[in-house]
Amino acid sequence: MQFMKIRTDQNQRELSDHGTVQFPLSVSHNHLSDYFERYIGCHWHEEFEIPVIISGSVRYQLKDQTFDLNAGEGMVINSRIPHSIISVGEEEPILLNTIFSPSLLYGTPTSVIYQKFLNPYMNTPKLSGIMLSKDEIEIMRQIDRLYHEGALGAELEIKGMLCRLFFRLLSERRDMLQNAKPSNEEALLRLNILLDTIHQNYGEQLQLTELAAKISVSKEGCCRFFKSMTGKTISQYLEDYRIAQGILLLQEDKYSITQIAYLVGFGNPGRFAAAFAKKMNCTPSQYRKGLTVHK
Repeated sequence: MQFMKIRTDQNQRELSDHGTVQFPLSVSHNHLSDYFERYIGCHWHEEFEIPVIISGSVRYQLKDQTFDLNAGEGMVINSRIPHSIISVGEEEPILLNTIFSPSLLYGTPTSVIYQKFLNPYMNTPKLSGIMLSKDEIEIMRQIDRLYHEGALGAELEIKGMLCRLFFRLLSERRDMLQNAKPSNEEALLRLNILLDTIHQNYGEQLQLTELAAKISVSKEGCCRFFKSMTGKTISQYLEDYRIAQGILLLQEDKYSITQIAYLVGFGNPGRFAAAFAKKMNCTPSQYRKGLTVHK
């Protein structure tokens, strides 16, 4: 039997993408028996993860915290938190797993939602894991149904439900969030300058020295600043933005895929296709054919 395994890099960061650039969320039902010895090894990712136990019992290890979850229970795992899962007991554990990018909730890193709520939450170690109430677990079951039914407007409804869920979770823990330092106005201004430069020049070969000069810091300082403010490296953010713009051009059906690759700043069509497939789980050509089929 071929067992499944979470693919990670040398730092245990998960390599799989969850959802797409257009809607960075995935919902899946996972059987721990598909993994060797019903165990998922230590890994982490930028996304939030919300497991709900459908059957069986499991133990989550989140850094130095241990959470034992039985059927009908669930939790929220914060961004960038190393975690592992192991089966507890004889019954096979089945997990309803929802994984999504924090940006689905906050939009851009300069938004009030990010600066006042999600950034402090993501930088509060004591909130690595939050147990869910029965009402909150029912919300996740509803999201599961909406996601797999795929009705018109499901994405909007799912986003609204997650926003309400996080409002409940974070408002109940506002005292813990107050200890996190919000970004000052000067930092937000500098971030806006970098984002505006990227958004206006994504089709060109942007140089790190030019970006750093925009905010009068070294190249290393620019990289550290951008990562601390957005949770992404400059190259990660730029690639995601280029793919998002490529999607818009593919929908217009005005340019060839080769033309689009150059228009959005990729050096050649092969690099565009590889980056696109990694994010969208299909090639640009397959994506365009899918649009044609559904017209």
